[in-house]
Amino acid sequence: MESCKMPDCKEVGTLTWALVPVCAVHSLEIRQETAKYYAKRIGYQERVKYMGIIPLIPWSRRE
Repeated sequence: MESCKMPDCKEVGTLTWALVPVCAVHSLEIRQETAKYYAKRIGYQERVKYMGIIPLIPWSRRE
């Protein structure tokens, strides 16, 4: 199994978010951030956990 791709995390990536392996804790945190974002309670730049993996998301990379 791959490791969680969040910066400084050493856990096993048992789940994925946008095709990026993440551990269960980070998956939950990103899911909570996403819910807050779409409920308009936080702005895009406040999605700190999501921003941690954004360079690894295939469709967010500029080639």
